[in-house]
Amino acid sequence: MGTRVVRIGLLVTAVQFLFAGNCKKEGTSCISTQAIYSFKVTSEWSPQKETYNIGDTLLLSSTFPKTLPDLVNPLLTIDYSNSTGIGGSNAFYEFDTIQNKVKGAVAKFDFIPIIGVIENGSIVPSEQRIIAYKETSSNYHFSLKVVLKSKGIFAFYISDLLSRGINGKNCTKAGFTNTLTNTNKNLNLFQYAMNRPPASQFEIDRIYCFRVQ
Repeated sequence: MGTRVVRIGLLVTAVQFLFAGNCKKEGTSCISTQAIYSFKVTSEWSPQKETYNIGDTLLLSSTFPKTLPDLVNPLLTIDYSNSTGIGGSNAFYEFDTIQNKVKGAVAKFDFIPIIGVIENGSIVPSEQRIIAYKETSSNYHFSLKVVLKSKGIFAFYISDLLSRGINGKNCTKAGFTNTLTNTNKNLNLFQYAMNRPPASQFEIDRIYCFRVQ
């Protein structure tokens, strides 16, 4: 699964290029390609179960305020209103319990956006979906329904998020550490399917495993 962590890193990098462009768009610019701000946000899958049935629907929800403490300098609280866009690249895998590996599983699900945008990924389309949050008066929101269409053991990874910056303000790129609040992520399925050492903390913070029967 270590290679998959690398792959997810590449997907996040791809999103960074997608949102960064040439570092000058919609009234924001900066010579540096590095994020100036660092924030912490959360997401959650529901309903939280280990086993679902074909036809069931999982809901991914994420909401965070536009005013956030900066993790680089905790004394700063940043009003991140009017972003040029906040998004990431989530991955959807199926466990192969015979060969102890994972494969892309996007085709095994239907994706229905409720709030925000979800698009096909261009780097690894069998695994990847690009997402973007919607800005409201006081928050950023993303909500997605995933309809289960096939039997198997699966893992969903949420990615960290990126923004090019704030419209009209230069050098305001931001990174958002995005972790799951689910109390049970069914990591026993991860151990069973992969036959490898326990998940890393990076994986634990972002992975949600389940079985469809």
